[in-house]
Amino acid sequence: MNRRTRTRTRQKQINILHTTTRKRHSQKQVMQLGVWCSLVLAMIVAVGVGLHFGIALVLDRVLYTNPRYVLTKIEIEPLGHFSERQIRQAAGLEPGQNLWSLNLRQITHDLEQLPYVSSAKVERHFPDRVTILIHERVPVVKIVGLNIDLGTRETFYLDRDGVVLKPRDDDGSPALPEIIGLTDTQAELEPGMKLEQTRLARALQIMDALDHSQLHTSITIRTIDLSNPLAITMTTRQDMTITFRLDYIDQQLQRLWQIVNDPRFQQRSIATVDLTPDINVPVTFAQYQ
Repeated sequence: MNRRTRTRTRQKQINILHTTTRKRHSQKQVMQLGVWCSLVLAMIVAVGVGLHFGIALVLDRVLYTNPRYVLTKIEIEPLGHFSERQIRQAAGLEPGQNLWSLNLRQITHDLEQLPYVSSAKVERHFPDRVTILIHERVPVVKIVGLNIDLGTRETFYLDRDGVVLKPRDDDGSPALPEIIGLTDTQAELEPGMKLEQTRLARALQIMDALDHSQLHTSITIRTIDLSNPLAITMTTRQDMTITFRLDYIDQQLQRLWQIVNDPRFQQRSIATVDLTPDINVPVTFAQYQ
């Protein structure tokens, strides 16, 4: 009986010893694996850092400091009312800069901040040239508003997108149609701001359509009255008053062309044309005494 007890005790001690030995062996393997992983990771990081600085050094010598890619020519198309110095200053371009280091998106953004620039396109042509294509805003109407800076009422221009433009010194006095009935004497206007009124947008659309239609030679607009929220009234330099609705612009212009060119009206001076009805356009004639 005692012999069996001693045998079981010895087997239990052996099992405990084997279990402890296996645990220690597993822990050692885990530690070795962790060391190897750390070494591999450190090597990867070292190689990555080396590649980064190596590539940066190569790019710097091959591209960014290479005298072959030094800017020598800046071409601006077209100049229009802008001076070359004005465009180059806004773009931040000077001969001697490296072509690879130029941020074309930022240069384009800076150019489009100029009040008379509608859009700009900047391209680099290796090894030493940059071209700038400028689309200039063209005034199509004028409007009187309050100058924010001076606090005085002044005449401003609007382009076909409704962007406010300040008259330039070399503009003289262009014969532009005048917008009335849109702003009061306290309305503040600032160059670069865009007027978003629906009636104004429709009026500018009508003006653009007139310029591209057969009517552009026979009708010249003098004033555009936007005081009526449902209609637009334009007066020509021939003292003809034309009332448009806010929709179906192309159809209205077609009807207007038919009226102006109607043989029955060639010997008479048209005073008013009301294009707002769907049918039976009211037309009146000037009475001369």
